[in-house]
Amino acid sequence: MAIRSLVRKAISSVGGALGYVAYSRPSRCWIGLREYCKRGNRHDLVKVHPAGVKFPIYMRRGTSDIHNFAQIFDRKEYGFLPINPLTILDLGGYIGLASIWLANQYPDSKIVLVEPDPDNYAIALLNCRGYANIKCLNYGVWSKSCKIALVAQVGGDWGNMFAEVLLDNDSQELCGIEAKSVMDLMTLNGFDRIDFLKIDIEGAEKILFDSPDAIDWIQKCEVISCELHDRLLPGCSGSVYKAVSRAGFSSGKHGEFDYFIRERS
Repeated sequence: MAIRSLVRKAISSVGGALGYVAYSRPSRCWIGLREYCKRGNRHDLVKVHPAGVKFPIYMRRGTSDIHNFAQIFDRKEYGFLPINPLTILDLGGYIGLASIWLANQYPDSKIVLVEPDPDNYAIALLNCRGYANIKCLNYGVWSKSCKIALVAQVGGDWGNMFAEVLLDNDSQELCGIEAKSVMDLMTLNGFDRIDFLKIDIEGAEKILFDSPDAIDWIQKCEVISCELHDRLLPGCSGSVYKAVSRAGFSSGKHGEFDYFIRERS
């Protein structure tokens, strides 16, 4: 059964939710949920309703979804934010969990989730459909507007790596997933500035930050969070830190993410 069919089925179902409320430390409930989700068929959806979250969350069994859930709702890896962001751009939105956590923490924010993978995007739509302040876009993000294609998957569905599709002499049109630049995404969504830019794009951050015009959108950000993937593409850390250092940011680490906060004089 295709993921989109599962999403339609989940939307139409009226079944109860599997409750998960223990976050501070692992409990039998959490351990049982984790082990249940780690195994099984990816076409089985698990419905979970975390405490303090408006709407239930859906995850696919046998995928990296449960690891992303633990990262965001158990370890609270976006809990470092020093500001109350009103504009949030979630690059590499996966199945929507980071955007959902942020929407519940900052209900007045406008959040744009960008996810290139069609199956992940379908689950993100399902998870975010109750939030009027989350907009989901089925795009990739690149240094320019172009087409990209999946070239590798490392560590599960959250580890999709993409590359630009180049037009050869025999092709009249490009096949692949549409990708936008950060500036194009800002224009598309009416963002003059980005209070919080979240980046988790499996090595493509090097492409973004190596671009000569990266400084144009970096200067429009207040806080940037980026998971660095040197293990997948050597040089990611150097490219990010070099670009951000020119724009007056302080840096730190929180969980798996490096973050950069604009310094105020």
